[in-house]
Amino acid sequence: MSLILFLGLSASRCEDEKIPVYQDIIFLLNFEIKPSDSLIKKNDTLWIAGQISDSVLEYNSNSSIKISDFDFQNTIGFFRLTGKEKLLSDQPGALESFQFVNLLGSIINLRDTFADFRLAYADGVYSYRIGVIPKSKGVFSINFLRPVQLELENAIAFPDTSNGRKTLPVYRAIYYVINDGKTNFDLYKKHCIASSEILVTTDMIFYEQKGTFTFRVTD
Repeated sequence: MSLILFLGLSASRCEDEKIPVYQDIIFLLNFEIKPSDSLIKKNDTLWIAGQISDSVLEYNSNSSIKISDFDFQNTIGFFRLTGKEKLLSDQPGALESFQFVNLLGSIINLRDTFADFRLAYADGVYSYRIGVIPKSKGVFSINFLRPVQLELENAIAFPDTSNGRKTLPVYRAIYYVINDGKTNFDLYKKHCIASSEILVTTDMIFYEQKGTFTFRVTD
């Protein structure tokens, strides 16, 4: 009985060592929108343009993770800010107020408020260069929305642990940062409820304060 018990415990221990280790992943994606000030004239062009290395910064570890030719399933939203008493989600969609020129990457599959934001990939770099031409006056906000789920196991390869267990990535979120956080948030607060100053969480700060870009379109 002692030998059987020993073999059983040994087998159980071996099985435990095969249980994978899961590593939470929060990507940090930096986007640029120019001109970065809050004023643009109707029929002028706002450029969403820049590059991101495929060694993408991960928020939890503050280290870069190699992820090549991957669809991050980003969504971009365009809102017309019409009232300080409204949340961003209650502001009307404004995609019909803009014309888009897709040079690198694309804004496609337009709905009332949201569209797919695709990045181009080549030589280790994600690129995007998209012209946004406003066709009407008003105060607008551009917002990036992360996907609910992403499958990462086939896209990221982590080394095994020292005891031979696999390390598997688990998607948790994408945090977007526009213009290094210079997003004209003061203008946003004049025309929209600042939810991130009411519910002060990391998710909300990245979503609203760093991940929106607000501007006024004039004649």
